[in-house]
Amino acid sequence: MTPHQSLLVIDDHNMVVNGIKLLIGDQFAHFYHANDGGAGIQLALKHHPQLVIVDYMLPDMTGEAVTREVRYHCPGARILGYSFNINAASILKMFGAGVNGYVIKSENDDEFTKAVGYLLEGKDYFCKEARNHIINRISPEEDHTRLMVANTEFSAKEIEIIRLICKQKTAREIAQTVYLSERTVEQYRSNISKRIGAKNMAGVIKFALQYGVIDLEDL
Repeated sequence: MTPHQSLLVIDDHNMVVNGIKLLIGDQFAHFYHANDGGAGIQLALKHHPQLVIVDYMLPDMTGEAVTREVRYHCPGARILGYSFNINAASILKMFGAGVNGYVIKSENDDEFTKAVGYLLEGKDYFCKEARNHIINRISPEEDHTRLMVANTEFSAKEIEIIRLICKQKTAREIAQTVYLSERTVEQYRSNISKRIGAKNMAGVIKFALQYGVIDLEDL
């Protein structure tokens, strides 16, 4: 198998960097790393890596600022953000800066390698905690926002309708909430069910719970 072009890891913990190299380094022809944001940006400008892995907390700047710079100068790069803590503010800032994925460092190796695989295939990958924070932040009015859930892209309005379906709202109630006609809501429901392969409401609820679109306590 031909290795991917190059990987850049920006993290001030060398033990973490070495762990990433052992885990996925053999998938890349070149491996670069930087211990702070400024050095990471310079390496990105020099090598234009295919994948960039950025820690949110860096000695000189935040991962958000690094992501914006790398995204601007290397638009083709796939960027994976990560952090030790499940912090809504940092996740949302990284999402807004343009990362293609986000994982928590406490997750197991399988979650991390899965995220890397998705990004290299051109897909986005956000761990469940990150996805929950992002979904809860999106409102139906932000319908230009797109979110990948289980390899399927949804608009903010579709996400909101899925959540309302799970709460067993009628088409009329959903229409009033998202400011659409009942007929349009029925079209949304039909399209959503087809795309996720759900034959009934139970199927929609199962999908939403499995992929973090809604939590059990919200039902």
